Amino acid sequence: MKIQLFMITVFLVAFTSNAQYTKEINTNRPSSSMGAYSVSKGIVQLEGGFTYHNDQFKDALKNQQNNFQLQARYGDISDQLEFIAELYFSNYMQQRLHETFSGSGVSQLNFGAKYLLYDHYKYYVEKRNVYSWKANQRFKWGRLIPAVAVYLGAQFNTENNLYYPELPETGLKTMLIAQQHWSDRFSITYNLIGSHITDKEFKNWNYVITASLGISPRMSIFGEHLGTLSRNYNGFSVPFKNEATFKGGFTYKLNPDLQIDMFAGTNVDRSPHKLHAGIGLSWRNLKKFVFKDPMEF
Repeated sequence: MKIQLFMITVFLVAFTSNAQYTKEINTNRPSSSMGAYSVSKGIVQLEGGFTYHNDQFKDALKNQQNNFQLQARYGDISDQLEFIAELYFSNYMQQRLHETFSGSGVSQLNFGAKYLLYDHYKYYVEKRNVYSWKANQRFKWGRLIPAVAVYLGAQFNTENNLYYPELPETGLKTMLIAQQHWSDRFSITYNLIGSHITDKEFKNWNYVITASLGISPRMSIFGEHLGTLSRNYNGFSVPFKNEATFKGGFTYKLNPDLQIDMFAGTNVDRSPHKLHAGIGLSWRNLKKFVFKDPMEF
């Protein structure tokens, strides 16, 4: 646990930088996908929330989980790079026939970095036709070219992982991220996620597609589909039909640096029938985190 606390500290340490940032907070919550853009150089952003899970099987088995997640994001070196630390705390209860099992604790820690490889919208300029209103209202096909980013990190599992207690303690996680802005208010984000990719017995490939729509300067709504391309557990391929889920929700900006969110979702299959819902908060600090040279004092 000392190593885990040390790694958290490392990823939260900031260096002298000049902040460049958007006017309003831009978070990954409450979707399960990760956006292509970083929080910008010199910015610290915290995103956390609570999620309730209820899995009802056909037999006399039911799992309930209360999950707390915290994500710390810090931009450094350039506006394209950010470092990410994630912590998951779970409190669970399993009912099987007349027996009840329960437990709680930190279930997973993730540490990684995301880099924006290509930002099409940084150079994309829509030309206006001064002679035709109709031509200006047409869909601009250049908007379909996405911004592209990559993520690489390490994941640390503990014995408090209720669903997959035999997962290895450490693993390599990678992600390919694409983000399209179809209009000023509507965007679609795509994630291709590989977990434990260097371990043949536990290698998984998942995807997330998230559509977001701004309905006012403060509020936006989203819909999301999560699916599994391949899953291995202890060297065996595992059916993943029940992992195809849908969820939706909304976000509301209390001010340019503070946002609340709510969401709910369910899965396609009914064995087990999964329901989950949650609420969260995102906050960013625009003040520079500066650690001066001790020789200056």
